[in-house]
Amino acid sequence: MLRTIERQIEWVEMHYTDVVGRLRSTSVPYRDSERPLVARVDGSSVGISDISDSDAVLVADVSTLSHIPWSSEWGRVVCDIYRDVKSRHPVDSRLVTQKLEEYLKGSGVEALVGVEVEFFVFKSLKAAFVPPVSAGYRIELVDRAGAKLLSNYQMASDGLRSYRVELVDTLSKFFSIKVSGHHHEVASSQLELDIEASSPTKIADSVQTVKYVAKSLAELRGFKAVFMPKPVCYENGSGMHVHASLWRGPKNLFYDDGDTHGLSQTARYFIGGLLYHVRALAALVAPTVNSYRRLVPGFESPVYSVWGYRNRSAAVRVPLVSGERHARVEFRPPDPTANPYLALAAIVMAGLDGIRKSIDPGDPLNESAYELPRVPKERRLPSSLTEALGELLSDGDFLKPVFTDELLERYIEAKEREAVEVIAVPAPIEFLKYHDF
Repeated sequence: MLRTIERQIEWVEMHYTDVVGRLRSTSVPYRDSERPLVARVDGSSVGISDISDSDAVLVADVSTLSHIPWSSEWGRVVCDIYRDVKSRHPVDSRLVTQKLEEYLKGSGVEALVGVEVEFFVFKSLKAAFVPPVSAGYRIELVDRAGAKLLSNYQMASDGLRSYRVELVDTLSKFFSIKVSGHHHEVASSQLELDIEASSPTKIADSVQTVKYVAKSLAELRGFKAVFMPKPVCYENGSGMHVHASLWRGPKNLFYDDGDTHGLSQTARYFIGGLLYHVRALAALVAPTVNSYRRLVPGFESPVYSVWGYRNRSAAVRVPLVSGERHARVEFRPPDPTANPYLALAAIVMAGLDGIRKSIDPGDPLNESAYELPRVPKERRLPSSLTEALGELLSDGDFLKPVFTDELLERYIEAKEREAVEVIAVPAPIEFLKYHDF
């Protein structure tokens, strides 16, 4: 298969992910697989190095080499980042999930994770930002959702069906990504793709590839694929719900056939860890100012640190278990702006901390979390990126086995700068409400 791909390729896009999760790329000629595929980049320009020590080396993972179908002589490969040709870069995001997998292997355990990636596709998106006199945006929807029975959720025929079909076919045939389901989501012009569970590194690679392919195919149609969590006001935002389970060989450690819901005590402790660390996790799984416009009551997004069976208002949901293969927990705060390597590793590490410390998650919630009265601060998700970053600073030790100090420091510094930059700009609705006070 690799040889067949090689014969078609003359140039390769070398893909890598920076510390905040943006997909980066540089292109090099492709010769053959007998020689290492490497490229040098300026690490200081993408936030992974200081300018005084800025050289970084990309080394291709040739198992990810794929032909780009919309560009006949081009391929794409996912890369690891090195300081030099021998030592890995401590701020390489991909290294985090790889270290997680090695960490688990030491205990004879494997993590399986799957994700639901939600995103919007617009006919057009125009944004204007000319400080200090002009700031605004305008979007044109492909389709318009209504309330309740007028929702476009899982409509058999919608304006984006052919795009979805093309996207899924492209991911499967050319990028070896297994999509277990896809459909129109609740909001206007909103779609969902579900990626079949696999190792954390493979799923993180897949998330970055889905975003790359979705954006590229949309652009070819004159559309705009948007992965920001809340681009459309007063409608559901886009999440990236993460499904996780732990396995020892063929045994799912989250399954107990003697339990009414099929859920083991190990899984409950894993949930306990997620809920205990959820405020710190927010900085990694909901990592933008816009993320906290999504995490508000009433739009199928979690706002409180609670769990429940089949409860979509909870931060942790246990889906219906129909057998050992399906026993898992779903963590609902993440959104698609998260760096998937950091987010997936952090979620698993929080759950492992819960198992190690036998953290009881409490009773499951059987009602809508939005109707809970006066929830204390420690059981609420942060209401802003700044608040979430403060929580990560005070509760980040559970990440230490797989996250380097340098990576966490660079991540927090970058996000603090981002928060200050974005918060300083008034939103359009603020002018409507306050300009004539």
